[in-house]
Amino acid sequence: MTDRDELAGFATGVAGKVAPIAAAGEEGRVNRRLIRALAEERLLPRLFPRRAGGTREAGVSAVDLCVVRESLGRASTLAENAIAIQTLGAYPIVLAGSDEQAGRYAAPVARGEAVAAFALTEPGAGTDAGALALRAEPDGKGFRLTGTKVFISNAPDADIYTIFARTTPGAGTKGITAFIVSGDAKG
Repeated sequence: MTDRDELAGFATGVAGKVAPIAAAGEEGRVNRRLIRALAEERLLPRLFPRRAGGTREAGVSAVDLCVVRESLGRASTLAENAIAIQTLGAYPIVLAGSDEQAGRYAAPVARGEAVAAFALTEPGAGTDAGALALRAEPDGKGFRLTGTKVFISNAPDADIYTIFARTTPGAGTKGITAFIVSGDAKG
């Protein structure tokens, strides 16, 4: 049995346990109880590297994540969706963030203590990163983000947002930077 097969079997077992919790969630809102259950059943931590609060030496591959999502989706599309969005929102931090950022922002997601969101889509640009209009301009110690995002899964309930903004006008996708924004930030 390969690691992928074992992970798929584990996800299938977890799906049966969390399906009733998933079904009990409020429509249109993040089911924090489900996210905690996915962590307590040890599925969420198995998808993250140790440096980001998980139990793996390295992160999970995109193919392995698809296998997990497929296994979950057979029993509960709500559980599958929760895993998909948690990893989509946190994995840019895992892949490109510092160890400090991974520990501070991704680890609570891996432990089921925080809800993540991925903010790319904009009116008029859709998911074309090269056409983003949201601007990031230096503002003291950080940046001020100005513009509009739409269709952001887990908004407005997320604790951590990975937000993509234009830092260099006219540079296409090379002028885009990902920002980690706390859910309680102004704006």
